[in-house]
Amino acid sequence: MKRCVIKIFLLFLCFVSCTGHKNNDVVDGVIQFSPTRKYPLIDLNLSDIADVEFVQLKDRDSAFIFQPYFSNNTYIEDSCIIVGNYTPRDFSSFGIYRFDRQGNFLNRISGYGRGPGEFASLAKMSVESDSSILLFSLFEHKIVKVNSKGDILGSWFLPRGHSEVQLLGNSVIIYDRLSIYFNSKGQLVERGAPLKVFDLATSKVSDLLTKECLNNAIQDNAKTNGHSDPEFLTGYSNLIKTKDGLYLASIQFDTVYFINRNLEVKPKISIDKTGIPNEYYTLLPVIDMKDYILLRDVYGGEHRYDKGKRNYYIFLKNENRIYQIRNDYIYDNEIEYSSIFFMDKLALCEIYISLNYNVFDVYFTYEDIKDCYNEIPNSIKPLFDTIAEDDNPILAIVKFRESIKN
Repeated sequence: MKRCVIKIFLLFLCFVSCTGHKNNDVVDGVIQFSPTRKYPLIDLNLSDIADVEFVQLKDRDSAFIFQPYFSNNTYIEDSCIIVGNYTPRDFSSFGIYRFDRQGNFLNRISGYGRGPGEFASLAKMSVESDSSILLFSLFEHKIVKVNSKGDILGSWFLPRGHSEVQLLGNSVIIYDRLSIYFNSKGQLVERGAPLKVFDLATSKVSDLLTKECLNNAIQDNAKTNGHSDPEFLTGYSNLIKTKDGLYLASIQFDTVYFINRNLEVKPKISIDKTGIPNEYYTLLPVIDMKDYILLRDVYGGEHRYDKGKRNYYIFLKNENRIYQIRNDYIYDNEIEYSSIFFMDKLALCEIYISLNYNVFDVYFTYEDIKDCYNEIPNSIKPLFDTIAEDDNPILAIVKFRESIKN
């Protein structure tokens, strides 16, 4: 009898252990994810997780924002809104503009030219927690650091070949396009790590990715017979900023890495790509807040694992579990995101994160408003009724909460 009780107790412990592991999607601090697994569904709308504010950008004559669709060129402070107008109708409106939170024009930080703080081209902005802003020119290989008022804090030139930058403390994380390439046999040829650190204090450049990360890419590349585009290694604008550091994702990696503020590169998400054609797949951590991480999947080429839909997920940190966000509409190119936005859908494939880690923004031009007018809630239609054809757009500021609304 005693032996029987002991056996039952051991079986119970084994069951508890197995059940606990099954309900835990984290192993040794790394989130375990499989695209082919059926995760529990969760209903989640935009209003459950974020607050929305609408601002009409005024003073068209002083600051005409011609092409505002790149919302990752926008930074929202408590006191001002900063917009990068990189692809203007003419060079007279090229530059970085400041508005107050009511949408009134304040000043231009940078314009077209070759003088101090000016650019002949501008490709990127990055912002740190102290509100310092890094401006990057791809063709001039120049970075300029300014504060939110536009005061110049420093200017540097980078070695040629860099196409992606992120400011992290006193360091600039840069992606070096010319450091690696795939040859005709699909082999990865390296001239140093593709990710580097540029120290603003010393102007020294050092490699960031370890041999382990590069070997990961080489092995994945061998599985897929190689690809000629080195951006497949660190492409898809996948240096994703959070308050604690940067995510590095790639369809060539089986792992999503995290670069913390001590510049340590550590695995964060392990992806089991078994069953995915060509294995050109990754998971992008779109938003990382206190209690959750919002995730969306990305496939290389045109293939979609679940045809007609993008798959969105949420990782709940207090449960260490992944849920799939219920997606009840089929996405196609004929559906305007402006319409989806007013339907209260959490369409993560279409949102562009602003320079704030927890904010994305949507610009509504006169033409956009005409196309989605029937979906605009009656409570805010008076604001949208005031915009004229030649006005600057209305800016929707979507700020994610640290926790999900109960």
